[in-house]
Amino acid sequence: MPGEIICIRRLTRSDLGWFAAHRGMAASKQRAVNINADIAQQLVSREAWSAGGLDVQCHCIWPGAEHEQTRSLWKVGKNWRFGGPKLEGAAFERVKEGDFFVLRSAAANDGSSGVTVTFVAAATEPDRHARMETQWGRRLVANMLAVGSDSVDFGDLAATHFPSAAAAPVAAPPIPAAARLARAPAVKKPFAPMPRDGDEAAPRTWTMHERIRSPHIMSQMLKVSGDLSANAHLEFMQVLEALAGDLRRALIAAGMIRTVERNHRDLWGKVRGQRIAFVDGGMANLSMLGAAPVAARVGGYIVRPGVMGDDREQFIMVKHLIDELYTPAPGNGIYAGMFPDPGALRDAARISVEAAGGVKIVMQEADVQYLFLHGALVNPVSRYTDLMDGGQAVATFPDFSVKALEVLLPEGERGRQGRDANFVRVYLRQLELLRDSRAFVCGVVERESQATSVYKRLLEIAITHPDVPAQLSKAPDDWAAWFGHTAELFRITDALLFRCVLQPGEYLAPVDIDRNEVQRAPQAWMQDIQRYPMPWVSYLLPTEWGQPVRVEIFERDRARFDTLARLVMHCAWLLPRYAFPVGLDIVDKYAKVPNWMTRPVNTNTAVQALRRALDTGDTATFDAMRRMLCGSTRDWLFRPKLF
Repeated sequence: MPGEIICIRRLTRSDLGWFAAHRGMAASKQRAVNINADIAQQLVSREAWSAGGLDVQCHCIWPGAEHEQTRSLWKVGKNWRFGGPKLEGAAFERVKEGDFFVLRSAAANDGSSGVTVTFVAAATEPDRHARMETQWGRRLVANMLAVGSDSVDFGDLAATHFPSAAAAPVAAPPIPAAARLARAPAVKKPFAPMPRDGDEAAPRTWTMHERIRSPHIMSQMLKVSGDLSANAHLEFMQVLEALAGDLRRALIAAGMIRTVERNHRDLWGKVRGQRIAFVDGGMANLSMLGAAPVAARVGGYIVRPGVMGDDREQFIMVKHLIDELYTPAPGNGIYAGMFPDPGALRDAARISVEAAGGVKIVMQEADVQYLFLHGALVNPVSRYTDLMDGGQAVATFPDFSVKALEVLLPEGERGRQGRDANFVRVYLRQLELLRDSRAFVCGVVERESQATSVYKRLLEIAITHPDVPAQLSKAPDDWAAWFGHTAELFRITDALLFRCVLQPGEYLAPVDIDRNEVQRAPQAWMQDIQRYPMPWVSYLLPTEWGQPVRVEIFERDRARFDTLARLVMHCAWLLPRYAFPVGLDIVDKYAKVPNWMTRPVNTNTAVQALRRALDTGDTATFDAMRRMLCGSTRDWLFRPKLF
C-alpha cells in the first residue's frame, strides 16, 4: 500500500513506564513510548503537527496481548509520545529494555487511518530478536528508524511483522476530527495534584540473601570494607547477612520494626492546613585565620499542605550573621591565646546558629505544628569545651560575643556573661526552648556516619523481651555479646546494618541515645552536660534504592512518633529517587551559601581584618593577611624568571 510507514524503536527504561507490569521499575514518570521528532514529522499530517497531537485507533497484534483501543500521539518538549491507557496483561511482563516496538501507519496520518503495533521481545523470540538487532540495530539513530513504503526494505518488514492483511492499517472506524487533533490530557496536566499510590507496583519482598547482594547495599559495604582482601570481603558479606538476619528476627519478635502504609490521600488529608516548618543552615567557606569571623545564614520554609494561594508557602531567612562570633582572646594580635582547634569553633558556630533558627521559628510562629531540623537534634558537646591536660585547662574555649548572643538567643536572655555565655550553656538553653515549645520538633539526617550507638542500644532492649530468646541460637546475653563483638570487628555501622535489616516503608521504634556521656565530660562542665536531654533515635527506609534516614525526637514526643514517622516517610516518597523529606531538600537549597556569594564576603572580611591590624599595629596579623590577599608563594607572579 503506497504512502505507508513502519517505525522501529529500541525500548529504553523510560519507555517501560507505558507497561503496567514495569511501572514500579521505570526510570522516570514517562508513561508512553518516545517518538523522535523527525520521525513524528513523517508520521502525522501537517494539521496534527501544528495541533501538537492526535488520537488514532490502535490495533495491537502481539501474540497473547491482542486488543484494539484508541491511543494518543502527542508532542512533549522537543519529541513526541505514543501512549494512552497503560498496557496491562501478563504478556507485557516479558517486554524488557532493549526489546523492539514496531508501529505501522499511513504516512502523514491525520487520525482517519488506524495504526498497528507489535513487539519483538528477546524473552519470547530470541532468534527473531537477534535477527532484528543484526539487521536494524546499527541503523537506528537515537534508538529509532522509519522505513517508508517506497523503500526496498518495506516489503520484508511488513511481511515479517505484519503478515496478515487484516493487520494493515484500516480506514474504519474514523475518529471525529475534533477528537483526532485534541492534545493529550497529560500535556495539559504534567503531574497529578495528589500523588497516586497505585502508580507503582508493590515491590516484591526480597530475602536477606538477595538484599545483601543488591547494588545499592554492595556500594555501601565497599565504603566500609574497601581495604579488606577478597576473602575478607566474602566473609564480610556472610557476617553481615547473618547479623542482619538475626537482628531483624529479634526486632520483629520484640515489636520494634513497624510499617508505614503508603496512602498519600489519607496522610495529607490529616495534616491539611497545618503549618509544617523546615529549617537548615549554610556557612560560607571563609579563608580566614582561626574561626573569626563567621559567615552563616539559616533559612526557613513553612508550608500548609492542601492550601492553595499565596499563603500556602512562606520562605524566610531566619538568621544571618557575618561577624566575630566569639569574644576576642586577651593579648595583642590574633595569635595571642588562640584556641588550638579552629574546626571546633566553626562546628560550634554552625550548631548554635542552626539551633537559633529553630528557636526563632517556634517563638515567633506559635501555630507551627511540626518543626524539621536538617541535622542531629542533640549534638555531643564535650569537644566544644576547654582543652585539658592532667586536670588543668591548657586552652579555654572562648565565650560568645555580645553580638553573637543577640543572634543566638531570644530577647530577654541575651545579657549573659562569663560561663553563661559559653557554648555549653547557650546551646543547652536553645535545646530547652525547643523541647518546651508547642511544636513537634525533630532532627532528620540522611548522611551515613560511623555511629554504632543505635544498634547497641537496640540489642540491650531486644534481649529483655520475652519473645526474643526463641529467635536466637544462643542465650540472649551470649548472643548480644557475640553480635556486638562481631559487628565491631568488621566495622559494621548503624547505617549499613539498618540498610539491610529494614524493608522499604519500615522504621524502627525509637530508642534513647546518650550523646553526652558524663564520663567524657570535663570536670568543669560536668554538671551542665548532665542536664542535656537525650534524643530518641530511629531509622526509616523510604525506598529500596535510598539510604536509611535517621530521625531524632525529644522524649516527651515518644507517644506521637508513629504519626511523625508517617509524615517523614510520605515527605520522602515525594522524592522517590532521592528518598529524603522534600521540605528539607527545598530549604537546603534556599539556605545554602553559594560560591559567588562566598568570594565577596571573603574579600571584605579579609580587608577589614587587614585594616584592624594596621590600626592596632599588629605586624604578625598584618603579614598573615597580606599573604592571604596576595596569594600563595606558588602563585604565577612569584615564579622565577630566566634572566
